[in-house]
Amino acid sequence: MMLIVPVGLSERPKRLPKGLTALTIAVWLAVLAQFVFLSRNDFAPAAKEQWFEFFGYDPAKPHWWKVFTALLVHADFGHLTLNLAGLWLFGWFVEAEMGWHKFLAFGLIAHWIALKAQEAFWLWQGHPDPSQLVGSSAMVAFAMGTFCLRFWHIGLKWRAIYGWRWRTQEFSTPLWSLIALWLIAQIWLLVSPHPEKPVIAHLTSFAVGVIVAFGLDWHRVAACDRWKRQAEMAEREGRWEEAASIWCQLALCFQNPSAYWLAAAHNFLKAGNREKAEEAICKALEHLFWNESALDRACRIVAELKVQSLSPEILFSLAEQLERHRCYHEALTLFQKVAEVAEFKGAPQALLKVAELHFRLGEEERARQALHLFWLRYSQTPWRQRAAELAAQLRWRGEK
Repeated sequence: MMLIVPVGLSERPKRLPKGLTALTIAVWLAVLAQFVFLSRNDFAPAAKEQWFEFFGYDPAKPHWWKVFTALLVHADFGHLTLNLAGLWLFGWFVEAEMGWHKFLAFGLIAHWIALKAQEAFWLWQGHPDPSQLVGSSAMVAFAMGTFCLRFWHIGLKWRAIYGWRWRTQEFSTPLWSLIALWLIAQIWLLVSPHPEKPVIAHLTSFAVGVIVAFGLDWHRVAACDRWKRQAEMAEREGRWEEAASIWCQLALCFQNPSAYWLAAAHNFLKAGNREKAEEAICKALEHLFWNESALDRACRIVAELKVQSLSPEILFSLAEQLERHRCYHEALTLFQKVAEVAEFKGAPQALLKVAELHFRLGEEERARQALHLFWLRYSQTPWRQRAAELAAQLRWRGEK
């Protein structure tokens, strides 16, 4: 005996979707109104047909406002359940990526195009009595079309329960496999002798979703995500050179690739390739603004023991960038390393930076020690005026 049940997704968005939540509430309100209407008419089939005539989209007598009401009306509970499940299974990811306003706008446009396509198809077929079109299945198809291009790596996790001891084993299947099965079913319905189901509407909306995903470059973003996962896997397995090469490829795909260049530098540094590490850091320093990912990777570089093998010029520039982004402790560490290289022409400035950062961090005694060392070594350099100003600030704070 074996029982297989779904237990979740391999990953899911962090926030609840605003647009999808609002749409779900609207659908349930429509369900409640439909239930009240049918209950007052003893759930007669004629009452249901009348409800669909009021709010469903009639291809023979199309009204623009019924495009929106038809989205909320469903034929039965099974129809409602499948559509809501599809919306949340695929639409949640799509809305998280494009935002609720774009999701609703593109979804409604796809829904309208799908209804018009189905209307034109039945007109071309000469269908004598086209049925009312109801439900949000066109929006589900739109979500699936965008999903399969961007989130093909998402998996559906299952749990198999078997044996008399109820042993369990988990496995996952790609979520796009459900979309593939759905497409096969739609094509089979399309080639059937009498396709009464709104298959054209479904396929049209799916195609609109694919086109929108291509227009938003989601196929390129998905490829970059795949490379990122490969790079992270290589890092975990200690394949530093391979990981660094992948990060370099990723850096070439973005306008502000500082985080990827620094990730490449970090891995080159671990692999002992100093020249390529310095080259990657220089590439990152070409961009003044660093996001949190870039700063996190830069801090990890500072923590590496092999960072001392980098040239003082690179360390000094990296320290200045970290100081600009208020990573004072990491910048202080690098300035201290640079200040120890006496033959480096920027050593006096680095030592003065050490004193300034200690002063900024409230470590006045260490600031005085660094300043004292500066006067002993570099009292005749052009930086002595700045050192005198810092000494005056220290005296003023001490008197205060």
